[in-house]
Amino acid sequence: MLDTTLSFYCANAAHYAADGDVPNPRLHAFLNRCPRRGRILELGSGGGVDAAAILQAGFELDAKDGSSELAAIASHRIGQPVHTMLFGELAPVEEYDGIYACASLTHAPRCELGDILTKVHTALMRGGLVWASFKAGTAEGQDLLGRTYNYLSRDELKAVWHAAAPWASLEVESRLGSGYDRHPTEWIAITAIR
Repeated sequence: MLDTTLSFYCANAAHYAADGDVPNPRLHAFLNRCPRRGRILELGSGGGVDAAAILQAGFELDAKDGSSELAAIASHRIGQPVHTMLFGELAPVEEYDGIYACASLTHAPRCELGDILTKVHTALMRGGLVWASFKAGTAEGQDLLGRTYNYLSRDELKAVWHAAAPWASLEVESRLGSGYDRHPTEWIAITAIR
């Protein structure tokens, strides 16, 4: 995650975390495909809304965020530690039944995304599931708030994921929505099985 993006989340952590209290509507579809009471890694916990829903659904959660300020807020919300970690620091080997990355890997620089996805694949147990969402686009750039996005197209995302690891299956879903900035956004979600 680039310094300007991380700086934004650190400086605006309280406001960002207070922006919503409803979990991502796609979270439960992901959890329904994971083993009951399985171990889930959340990359980019933000304010902890989805993390709380993961715990309430009976899963074991290992939550991470690049912003120490957001990690502290999420930790307070869910009542357990949320560790500060950048994507490139991911090192576990076959530890997770599922990895959930809602609007977080979209901040990874294009030149680093492939290596991060290889680490995601390695961190999953065989048969494990990953779900990640990205803002669609054609060129890496910043939004009006100064946050950097990799802005990949559907075909570019599929190519990066396939090049990063030998996924057993890979599904792509597109939808229109918005985010914290309230601007209309095309979102692309990847669901992959190791």
